[in-house]
Amino acid sequence: MFELIGSIRRNRRLLKDFVVRDLKARYVGSSMGFFWSVVFPIINLFVYMFVFRMVLKARWSDFQGPYEVAIVMLAGIVVWTTFSETISRSTNTLVDNSNLIQKVVFPSELLPLYLTISSIINMCIGMPVVILCVLYFAYISPPDAELGAPYFAAEGPGAPADVVTEGAGAVAFPIRISRGMSHDVEVPFELSGTAMRGTDYRLEANSVRILPGQLQVAALLYPLANSDGEGEKTVVFTLLKPDGAVLGGTTVRTVRLVDGGLEAGAGTGAGAEFPAFAPGPMDASYHPLAMGWSLVCLPLLFVLQILFTVGLGYFLSTFNLFLRDTFHLVGVGITVWMFGTPIFYPAQMVESAGFGWLLQINPMYWLIDSYRSVLLFAAWPDWWLLGRFALAGLVTFLVGGKFFMSQRRRFSDLL
Repeated sequence: MFELIGSIRRNRRLLKDFVVRDLKARYVGSSMGFFWSVVFPIINLFVYMFVFRMVLKARWSDFQGPYEVAIVMLAGIVVWTTFSETISRSTNTLVDNSNLIQKVVFPSELLPLYLTISSIINMCIGMPVVILCVLYFAYISPPDAELGAPYFAAEGPGAPADVVTEGAGAVAFPIRISRGMSHDVEVPFELSGTAMRGTDYRLEANSVRILPGQLQVAALLYPLANSDGEGEKTVVFTLLKPDGAVLGGTTVRTVRLVDGGLEAGAGTGAGAEFPAFAPGPMDASYHPLAMGWSLVCLPLLFVLQILFTVGLGYFLSTFNLFLRDTFHLVGVGITVWMFGTPIFYPAQMVESAGFGWLLQINPMYWLIDSYRSVLLFAAWPDWWLLGRFALAGLVTFLVGGKFFMSQRRRFSDLL
């Protein structure tokens, strides 16, 4: 291994020249040049999103909207495309460069390495698309806020409350936003109608605060029993301009209050008995899009990805000289590996289906999950998963490099 590392160090200028040449050769003669590094992931995104999101209805959380699903998929596609391209090219690189290996004294150990570095740089060109999408949907484009159908709080959303008997219990007005945010969203509202606040009903606040990661909060209205015998009255609940969102969909709901025949004051306990709102459901698997200091982990992820990919490249390129079918088998294996990795569907789906063990042996899941945490959710990577990937990358590099260097003198004969 010291021989391999020493050779890379001595030939670092040649390595740089190979990387630059490969980057230029990718799009030579192309009018859009490196812009294709941005276009390819987006095209793949639309294709896979149509299949997995529109047709198969895959999503990472019940709370996740189509834009968030698209961005999560895009992050996985960018990383996977880089990995699969590098492995495919590295497997056949010794055969493709046989003229160099057979005719001159050439440091063949640079071949899988320069392909990997070139692909990582190419990935860095496309990755800003992911970052810009996160910035736009997390901080620039506000979510829509709307008012759901009122229901009896004690019975849940399945109990509609268009007509309410006075003193019958709290009525919940669900206020929801189209996607969770990384910051609080304040939604004010006003009440009107023929019913009198404080006499016919009680409501503790004039706004609700939707916390980071939440999609819904319900404002609670308490119809009060009285004996005025005035018959049916109405409460009109209207959303006002939110702070951190825009109005969209239904913004006005009406509830009719009817006499319940109870004595005046019944059901009007102390203020502590009247909570202002009911928190909405939460989903532990849901994280709002955000950008944060976790981006400093990107160089570490790049290095670990290079270690793992180069190690596989060394092993497969050498093995391909002994068995030329390796190149074709790798193409099939990469496709199977891609669909076995949670790129287009959530990891929870694999676990709930009883195949969680696949995630425990899939290094690319560990890497892609780390990239998503850092790029999309302003979260530090799962250090347990990242540590396992670092170990897998180191072992792969050592084993692949050892195998490559042990057979290097036979390359000319095998070619």
